[in-house]
Amino acid sequence: MPAPAVRVGTRDIGTQNEVGRVRMIRPGQRLWLSDKGEPVFGTGICDLLAGVEATGSLHRAAANMKMSYSKAWTIVQRAEGHLGFPLIERRVGGAEGGGSALTDDGRWLMEAFRAWSSKVREASEDLFDEIFADRLQSHDPEG
Repeated sequence: MPAPAVRVGTRDIGTQNEVGRVRMIRPGQRLWLSDKGEPVFGTGICDLLAGVEATGSLHRAAANMKMSYSKAWTIVQRAEGHLGFPLIERRVGGAEGGGSALTDDGRWLMEAFRAWSSKVREASEDLFDEIFADRLQSHDPEG
């Protein structure tokens, strides 16, 4: 006998197997901006910029992501080269000790990317429900 379909809220669907575990089938995607097919801005650099904004330091933001400073610096420089504008303003040491801050363009891009990503994921969920939900709700993969 097939396991009963399970729906939690309006988004989560799956099938419950005989020991009560629920299999969740949902859409997944990774999003990025590309230049001539080459990825230049995605979730990773977006998170890095958020870290710079929170800490005031590219070095600390990279460390919080378990990334070397040189890798973070390379990622930012590469993105800036493709995008044609700076993402981070660097302040050299001195009395305040230096640091980094997002440029207006960097902050705008981070916020715009997050908004776009959120809308794409929401649209993907809606399309998934429209196209796949009925069939996957009644399908028991362990059947």
